[in-house]
Amino acid sequence: MTPPIATSTSYQTQSYDTAIAAELTLFALWRSWTPTQRATHLNHNTRSDRSTAWHIAKTTLATQNKTQQIRYFLKKVLDPSWIDCLEIPGDIKMTGAIEEALIVAEILESLGIPYLVGGSVASGIWGEMRYTQDIDLVADLRESQIELLINVFSPRFYISEIAIREAIELGYSFNLIDLQTGWKIDIFILTQDPFKQSIFQRRQQISVNEMGQTLNFSSPEDTILQKLLWYQMTQKQSTQQWRDILGIFKLQQSALDMAYLQQWANFLQLSPELEQALQESS
Repeated sequence: MTPPIATSTSYQTQSYDTAIAAELTLFALWRSWTPTQRATHLNHNTRSDRSTAWHIAKTTLATQNKTQQIRYFLKKVLDPSWIDCLEIPGDIKMTGAIEEALIVAEILESLGIPYLVGGSVASGIWGEMRYTQDIDLVADLRESQIELLINVFSPRFYISEIAIREAIELGYSFNLIDLQTGWKIDIFILTQDPFKQSIFQRRQQISVNEMGQTLNFSSPEDTILQKLLWYQMTQKQSTQQWRDILGIFKLQQSALDMAYLQQWANFLQLSPELEQALQESS
């Protein structure tokens, strides 16, 4: 049965060239999937995109050596400013976002460091799936764990002790780069900020593949709120953040805790943005 067409003139489709009826049908399909199925599709899509970039690199530089091909690939999947900071591996492995997140999460868990996956990977679980170059994690990392963290992540990952110490001191983030796959992971330090603490306490564990492996994700409500903050920080210029927000509203619909959303939107001074998102995803 075709879903009823939204009559609200404020409704905005995810893409300008998509008809409302077609979008409603697509979201109805996605809504029928389990979180595990969505994670599997997200992983496949992101791995496929990177495989395409690697194929282009090998084709474009067919006469060049493997190192040059890898550098070309990394320029497509990383900010070019990183390239000269990295030791180019002898080969490159293709992994999807979920596979890569599992690698990092397993290491953090082995060290007793609680974490959650947020950002566009979380919004891909709760809303519209899309490619991302970065994987965002929040970790409850302590200064006493820095040396152990570096020892375990090295030498597979680029990791900077100075950057970690600054992130802990300032409550910011530091970067990991998987030298076997080219993925960049941004690890945000959990602070005592009430909203950040609420996000962390409400994280949800989801089975992400048929083997039953799990990851902890920020909840759909907290993913919306965090992306509204990022959207506000860009002076409302980030169309991708806005699209992610609408995607979660459209997929989750009545499953969302609206009282929680409105409470924190008011606290974070995001009420106008939240109302606009509700109207455009009606």
